[in-house]
Amino acid sequence: MKIAVIGIGKLGQRHLTIWSQLQGVEIVGIVGRDPGKLQEVCDRFGTAAFTSVEDLLSQKNVDAFDICTPTDTHLELVNQIAQAQKHIICAKPLALTSHDAEEMITICQQNNVQLLVSHTLRFFPEYANAKEQVEKGAIGRPGVIRMSRGVPYPSKDRGWYADEKRSGGLFLDLGVHEFEWIQSTFGDVQRVMAKLVKHADPDGKSVEYGLVTLRITDGTIVHIELSWAETSFRSSFELTGDKGMITYNHAEATPVKLERHQNESTDVLPKSMLKRDPFVRQLEHFVACLTGKLDPVVSAADAVAAIRIAEAAKKSAIEGQPITLLEGGKVL
Repeated sequence: MKIAVIGIGKLGQRHLTIWSQLQGVEIVGIVGRDPGKLQEVCDRFGTAAFTSVEDLLSQKNVDAFDICTPTDTHLELVNQIAQAQKHIICAKPLALTSHDAEEMITICQQNNVQLLVSHTLRFFPEYANAKEQVEKGAIGRPGVIRMSRGVPYPSKDRGWYADEKRSGGLFLDLGVHEFEWIQSTFGDVQRVMAKLVKHADPDGKSVEYGLVTLRITDGTIVHIELSWAETSFRSSFELTGDKGMITYNHAEATPVKLERHQNESTDVLPKSMLKRDPFVRQLEHFVACLTGKLDPVVSAADAVAAIRIAEAAKKSAIEGQPITLLEGGKVL
């Protein structure tokens, strides 16, 4: 499997590290905009540097492109790569709007190209197991679901996240994790109500906080708390039904925690102590999909549905009213 990676940021380098370790995978090139940084990354992974997709396509034989770039670039890149009839792995969210995402799906279908979307949450064992238990009836009939995800406000070197025109903002960029998982686990979302709070201090320090309430078609109520106001990553869920409850808290589940005094050297421990971390499992799954061994656990259509929920949340927060997504079983 010959893979080319587009993007040399945090996600791109994480994927490159994994691709370099997978058997049967060859990294044939990396596309980036910063020549200095690009060459440094390429030297580390022993592959060729390119400043455009066109140049790579003209010089290398490639089976699939892994797009690890800001969300506002996805539409153009997917269209370009699909027309070259190369398979595509794309970072989440798939696009800034559901309309753009649907256009991407159409062009991939027209060119017989696979479009795989990196919704990594499905590969975290806590979420995968909870979904399996819900589907087995472990909590009975679902009633009230509570989920939470928070990270620090985007740093200046990753400022595009805070630019809503580039990332889609808090509801799309951060919330799409939970939105996709919720819909895949509990069913279609019928109605969305949301509130968004933004604050910036005179010194430039900013925070954002969102609360989203979803009504599933079977009557299940979901509360999702989203935050760009944390000092460190946090996530949790509480899945309640008429027969039981499943709970998870990232802070409590961390098996090893290391704290040192500020003036001492630090050792970085892996976030996951699993032999195969979720990102490795995801890229292994993508290889199996590209070689025809498996169907994707998250379809491009699933990714579009998550974007629609994020769009409804944004609209609800602006208008101060609930937004209906489904009426009579039809998407509005």
